[in-house]
Amino acid sequence: MLKLQSFLGALAIATAMLTGTQAQQAPFPVTIEHTFGTVTIPAEPQRVVALMDRDVDTLLALGIRPVAIRSWYNFDTGAGAWSVDLLGDTKPTVWKGRDLNYEAIAAEDPDLIVFASSGGDAEEYERLSQIAPTVSLPKGELPWGSTTIGTTRLIAQAVGREAQGEALIAELNAYLAAQKAAHPEFAGHTANYLDVHQGGLTYYARAQFINATLYQLGFSPIEAVLAIPAGESYATTSDEQAALVDADILLIYPFGLSREEMLAAHPTLPNIGAFKNGGAIILPDLAFSQASVISIPYALERLLPEFSAALAQ
Repeated sequence: MLKLQSFLGALAIATAMLTGTQAQQAPFPVTIEHTFGTVTIPAEPQRVVALMDRDVDTLLALGIRPVAIRSWYNFDTGAGAWSVDLLGDTKPTVWKGRDLNYEAIAAEDPDLIVFASSGGDAEEYERLSQIAPTVSLPKGELPWGSTTIGTTRLIAQAVGREAQGEALIAELNAYLAAQKAAHPEFAGHTANYLDVHQGGLTYYARAQFINATLYQLGFSPIEAVLAIPAGESYATTSDEQAALVDADILLIYPFGLSREEMLAAHPTLPNIGAFKNGGAIILPDLAFSQASVISIPYALERLLPEFSAALAQ
């Protein structure tokens, strides 16, 4: 079975090799296709700005250290605990939060802006592309729901490291396949990912990157997920309809809330099957939510035993 240690070991070796390996880099200029058509990167990027946390992980896995990062998840260093070591001594400019500061981005003098894990907003893309060549949502993928494979492949193409990107994808797929084979108990059970906010419950489409990881492990989608219309990334429901999002394994990220605060704000949750049967798992961090080539194995190292224990009850 492919363990996290071997996965991360292979990643570390690959990343180290990337630093000085020019032979594997694609020749520039590079033209790639995304949601808004094509974009040409004229030369190997030296000053990359990353605007989503998963894109930061992907760049770091490819051996690229961004000069500036917009951290959607408010990481102080611009990277999560699973990838911060790959920043090395680099101290990127970090902006926290959801807003895009176009003037600050321009002041970094980027030669590439990476926004692959985005919502595919045309106005944002237009403004960013006036600053520097910008990589947006992969073509044909869901806004705010682009796949780990799709964003990894697109970013690798943009930085001229396509072969390395394919290697990262293959390594992740091999890791997930090994975990599926090692856990036959997952087959025949449903799993669902749920964001819990003060205002409601959000669940995600089958193709959305977080759920896609669960299905690669052998779990099945719930009916509510299958009912989300094509082209939609997510749906919301009320506390009164909490049973709609129930699953054998229910992964929950309580944005800004402790477990106690979450249950007080959403008193119907403890009444659904996952809570009664031990299948409700409160995520302690954003590693699984981020769903990058680095964060998925990091998150699953802890979660896999919890899945098995919950299903054994």
